[in-house]
Amino acid sequence: EVLLVDDCGGDDSMEVARREVADAPRFRFLSMPANGGPGAARNLGIEAAQGDYIAFIDSDDVWLPDFLESLLACSQGYDLTYCQLQYRGGGRDCEVHRNPVLPSGAFTPALKRAFLRRFVTFSVCFLFRREFLLQHHLRFPQLRNSEDTHFLTRCLLLAQTIGCVDAPLYVYCLRPASLSTGRNRAKYRQRLAAIGSLHQAYREMCAAPQYASLHLEQYRAVMWWLFLKKGYLLALRDILNNL
Repeated sequence: EVLLVDDCGGDDSMEVARREVADAPRFRFLSMPANGGPGAARNLGIEAAQGDYIAFIDSDDVWLPDFLESLLACSQGYDLTYCQLQYRGGGRDCEVHRNPVLPSGAFTPALKRAFLRRFVTFSVCFLFRREFLLQHHLRFPQLRNSEDTHFLTRCLLLAQTIGCVDAPLYVYCLRPASLSTGRNRAKYRQRLAAIGSLHQAYREMCAAPQYASLHLEQYRAVMWWLFLKKGYLLALRDILNNL
């Protein structure tokens, strides 16, 4: 199934899409009541999805033709399966943004610590087992920046199995006016809000009885490193970029 979420954008892309796939029942259209940003739109898709797995693609990006086929072939029922990401356009054209390469199978504490220290926060290059997301109530926060960091980190902390396809199958198109690359004086506040929300969620997860067997407190040091690297240091960069 393909779910197209109308986030009340300012163009006619949804009307064009409806005409293009009018006779294809596997395409389903969902509408937000008002523009809520990428996290809210993805949450609506998670709630409506019916398949065994969920993958996200942003409106201006591209999947290589074998993106889904390769990830599904590797998934083997894993909680998470991921590939690498390649940039298109801007000053990073053809550059590959790489996640650590892991052996597919059990996501052991040692592998998880290593991955959390170095992972790239793009949920779009992951395939998620839908039941895993529903079981743990994993959703994106209502933020317009760094919502990926919050969501993906929680998924990584709770996942017990993971698969890796070491190939850049997702193409991330860089545009000057996009949410992720455009200048935004409030961007650093949103980033710190996401990191603060993640910090609180992590503490609640550590204290939750249903997660006691996962011993999530063992990741405390690497989580503090993540808060510094993906929160405060990037927030400082956002401030300097807007001076």
